[in-house]
Amino acid sequence: MNSHLLPISFAAMLTLSLSACSDSGSTTPVSPPPPPPPSNSAPVVDAGADQSVAEDEMVQLSPTVSDADNDTLTYSWSRTSGPYMQFSDSMIEAPNFIAPDVASPQDIVFELSVSDGTETVTDSITVSVSPVPENQLVSTTFNGALTAADYWAEDPMILSAGMGFDNIIAIPEITESAVRDAGGAWVGSVQCTNGDNVTLTTATPQDGTANVIKGHSAFDDGLPIVFSWPVALETADVSDFQFTLNTGEIVFPNAITLLPNWELSERNVVVTFGDFGNRGLQDEADAVFPVRLDIVEDATPLTLVGPGAQEVGAVGLHWTTDRSAYDAGPVLVGAKLNAVGNAPVGEGGIPVLVQNSGALPNDEFALYGDDADYRLRVLTTGGFSPDGLRSLTPDSYESFFRVHVRGANGETVLLENVGQDYQVEGGTLQVLGLADLGQRLDPDAGIYYDDCYNEDRDNYIDIILTGDEAAARNVTFVEIPALEGGYSAFFNPGGPGPEPFDGVRYTAPGPADQEPVIIALDDPMRVSRSAR
Repeated sequence: MNSHLLPISFAAMLTLSLSACSDSGSTTPVSPPPPPPPSNSAPVVDAGADQSVAEDEMVQLSPTVSDADNDTLTYSWSRTSGPYMQFSDSMIEAPNFIAPDVASPQDIVFELSVSDGTETVTDSITVSVSPVPENQLVSTTFNGALTAADYWAEDPMILSAGMGFDNIIAIPEITESAVRDAGGAWVGSVQCTNGDNVTLTTATPQDGTANVIKGHSAFDDGLPIVFSWPVALETADVSDFQFTLNTGEIVFPNAITLLPNWELSERNVVVTFGDFGNRGLQDEADAVFPVRLDIVEDATPLTLVGPGAQEVGAVGLHWTTDRSAYDAGPVLVGAKLNAVGNAPVGEGGIPVLVQNSGALPNDEFALYGDDADYRLRVLTTGGFSPDGLRSLTPDSYESFFRVHVRGANGETVLLENVGQDYQVEGGTLQVLGLADLGQRLDPDAGIYYDDCYNEDRDNYIDIILTGDEAAARNVTFVEIPALEGGYSAFFNPGGPGPEPFDGVRYTAPGPADQEPVIIALDDPMRVSRSAR
């Protein structure tokens, strides 16, 4: 047994001897083992205190999060129960959202997950949402009814969504000093032709605004959203409209309204109120204004009504811009020629507003009777005014518009004057004037086309024509020559008025514009729908 072990022992000794010779008598140091990795400290997460809010209220989530290791943290918010809502951004620490409409009190439970790359920690918060009773006017306005409502394209799209004006919606008191502080326009005493004396202002009172909106509003900006198809208004809510500002911030409106586009044929426009920016110009470093609108999913997704009364979801539609209302004023986004028929259609529709508007009837029959043959309706990005404050009158066509028609030899004939017969391809056309503004001139009733004239200030203006049908089929464009063309300019309701306050920046005049006309004599491109 020993003789069997000797070779192994000898080999081992030989190996040690050779190693010693090669190291010149030194020994190899043994490296200490690496230290264990430091232990990770998990994030400390508190999703915040539970909240109780009203529907349509902006809810700010405010968690408290810390990490002892100062690791880069990632965040993820999710809704684990309760009615649907939309985060402004679910991947940031403190998003916000619009509380959804609810028929009865509802709890929404949210979970916040925070990861440091090694460990993930979660915490939950409950937001209790209570319903807010709607007044009868709001319920009636948003009931989804349509009568001969125009659509302006074969496909649903957003035609415009730029900020109209800043800070003058829902002011607690309407006084000269309050309007000045808000940056509105004001004329304290206007002597009317009928003997009345009135005050004109672009600001709206908070108590009156509250009667016609979904949501809440105070010192808000105004931003009309114009669609190519009428809106199924029972689906409209503040949570449908997500705006991205030029700063990258995501905001939602505080409120929405149908007014001033409330008549049953005028429901392509939803007007939003909120904090959308300031009065900075595009190239000013501190300018803030919306550059993108997205229609987003909510509990009642926004729906549009198009050809054949088809209903199409608007979620996914978007619109972009690179300018604010203080860079350039309102423009046209649609123009459509219809035969007037035998009677007005889609006028009015909400009795209390008909009774109190002071602007109705304002249709082509009320103003021009049987002389009216064609209604050339234009759709605008915002209310058109001569200065932002005073009303547009039915006799002001020659100051603001001209219509292009194809001539007998292919040339363009410009309809510039009211009451003049123009020879064009197919016969004769004549401009009678404007409609869908306010009532007809009637001195016996105290109605004059003066600075006190009351008009509806909506996004629609009608140019009324008479003449041959073959001639009407050759109408090609509506033009606003504006200041560049030697005409008057249009302003939106953020304009200066005739007596602007010193040191206040008002919205800019609208540029020259030209809109192609859709000939809708065979297919009127209108849709009707009962209330929902």
